[in-house]
Amino acid sequence: MAIYKIKGNNEKLVKVDTTSLGQEDVWERELQRMLRDRPEVLEDELLIISEEFGNWQDAKRRIDLLGLDAAGRLVVIELKRGYTGEQMDLQAIRYAAMVANMGLDDVTDAYQKYLEKRADNEPDRGPVEEGDSESYLREHLKIAELDNQAIDTAIPRIILASEDFGKELTTCVLWLNDSWLRNAKQEIKCVRLQPHKNGGEILIEASVVIPLPEASDYQTQLGQREQEARSVSSGKVQIVQGADAFKESIGRAPEKFQPGLERLYVTAMQMEQERIVELSTYISRKGDFYKIDLTVPGTAQNLVSFNNLLKSGKERGGEISFLPSEGGLSLNALAEIDGLIGEVKSSSGVRHRRLSRIKESELDPILAAIRDLYLEASGHQIEAASADD
Repeated sequence: MAIYKIKGNNEKLVKVDTTSLGQEDVWERELQRMLRDRPEVLEDELLIISEEFGNWQDAKRRIDLLGLDAAGRLVVIELKRGYTGEQMDLQAIRYAAMVANMGLDDVTDAYQKYLEKRADNEPDRGPVEEGDSESYLREHLKIAELDNQAIDTAIPRIILASEDFGKELTTCVLWLNDSWLRNAKQEIKCVRLQPHKNGGEILIEASVVIPLPEASDYQTQLGQREQEARSVSSGKVQIVQGADAFKESIGRAPEKFQPGLERLYVTAMQMEQERIVELSTYISRKGDFYKIDLTVPGTAQNLVSFNNLLKSGKERGGEISFLPSEGGLSLNALAEIDGLIGEVKSSSGVRHRRLSRIKESELDPILAAIRDLYLEASGHQIEAASADD
């Protein structure tokens, strides 16, 4: 598909010239780094959990990028910068076989090492603490408890990304998708990365070649429904209205964490009394994780969560999670919160701040900013509803 730009005062369309990554001196390692930082180019809600992964005896074989999709399925990502006619698919299948049936500990360990390595190489990302990988995975999968049922590694998905794909490869992928992988509700995805040159700028047009977008959307929705079914029908999560269950859990936390957790509970209740939030509490099956979701009334906008982490053998305490706005709200209070807690965030867009890392003098301004955030969000929702009327 060609790209055109509008010239003049909406006068005419001019075709943007195509080029190649080779001509523009873009190497595979550079392409890998760019896609690592913007995985949504390949797929929405794709979380990168490792780079150059090779946790096996043959250290020469390494997966370019390893990820988890929105439904918790393991994704092997293989990249080539030029025309690909063969072997790329076989190589990716071999890698998928090597990581098939990874356990939860394997996934969290790989992700923790990835986070720590990036923090070492990129100081601006901020420090990484033990257990951060678990927190980020929970938020990415939108579940209260992380266990082996939360992830699906039996048959890893595969994403092939290249400047172009040959008929030999696409024929093989189509056959695999239609025969071997269809019953497993999996597929190999081929994403074409076509570079264009616009003056001194290089533009990348990302398009899904296989499967057809309609089929991919259906599979994504199906996977999300299956993930939700696993979370609810298996009894992994109990959801109750209000915050009473969270309050009862405070007494089970180490005594040094209880005052901070009590502050979170009181803040949530005050905001509910002001009718600027609706509260619901998620309880893990093991009862070692309690989470109050603060939702904008009458919507599904959950911008902040208050967590009580009662992990066995780990003193984790309370935690505040700042979630990305699903409705794309542009709120002034978000800038205030950014200034108070910093801009460091997980790959899923969620920022976590444990109470143990917040000074007493900083907590009041943060809680006040959260209140302002919901007041502003409620106003936006009212304005939007009035406009619709």
